[in-house]
Order: sequence, then C-alpha cells, then structure tokens
Amino acid sequence: MSSALAGVLPIAVHVLGGGVWIGAMVFSVFILHPRAERFFTRASEFEDFIFSVVHGARYKVLAGIAAIVASGVALAVAHRDTAPPWSWLVAAKVALLLVSLALFLHVTFTLWPRRVFAREDELPAVRRRFWWIGVVMIACNTANMGLGLLARVLRG
Repeated sequence: MSSALAGVLPIAVHVLGGGVWIGAMVFSVFILHPRAERFFTRASEFEDFIFSVVHGARYKVLAGIAAIVASGVALAVAHRDTAPPWSWLVAAKVALLLVSLALFLHVTFTLWPRRVFAREDELPAVRRRFWWIGVVMIACNTANMGLGLLARVLRG
C-alpha cells in the first residue's frame, strides 16, 4: 500500500463513518419515524414496522463505531506530536464519542426492551425518550465532526 493511500484511508474511514452515523440518525429521528407513524392507525402496528426496519442494525452500528474509533486512534497516533490545542480537541472528541456510545448502548440494551414490552399507554413516553436521546446523539456526533474539522485546521 502506498504511503499516500495509508495516510488517506484513516481519514476517509473516520469522516465517512461519522457522516453515515449522523445521516442515519437524522433520517431515523426526523424523517422515518414521524412519517411512518402516520401510516398506522394502531401504535402496535407502527412498533412492529419499526422493529422490522431496525432489526439487526445493532451490530452494524457497533461495527461502524469500532471503525470510527480505530481510524481515530490511527489519526491521533499519526499526529501525536501536534500542539496542545489539537490534543485537547481530540480529548473532547473522545468524550463526545463516549457519550454517544453510552447513549447508544442505553437505547439498545435498556430502552428497546422497554419499548418491546411497553403497554400502548406507555409508548408515548418511551418514544419521547428515544427522540430526545436521538437528538442528543445527533448533537454530540455533529459537534464531534465540527471539532474534527477544527483539529484538522489547527494541525494545519
């Protein structure tokens, strides 16, 4: 592998991985759920639809997060001699990623089971919680991408 490709590959994986994660979340939270919900008269029908759409996505998302982490580590190691403001930005990016990962794990292993077994009268509160966590994850991931751009500019 040429050195140019070796230098570009971690950047491509990192940026594309982050962009796909943000795009998928924005689509799910702001487009898919609100629009799809209008097509079902009963909440349980909508829930069945959403479960079938997201079934099997958990490990694909975790694999994507692993790729973002691995490429981020490769980039951080490659530029470890950069000035302190860059290091602080990378530390902030790690913190934001940990928040997003913790929220994803909470949704995956706590809220989905709660949603699956919720009574119809409990669903609105569970859905609101999903929506807010999705918005926070989108904000964290978007801020993370912005900090990455700033880190790149500072590394200059």
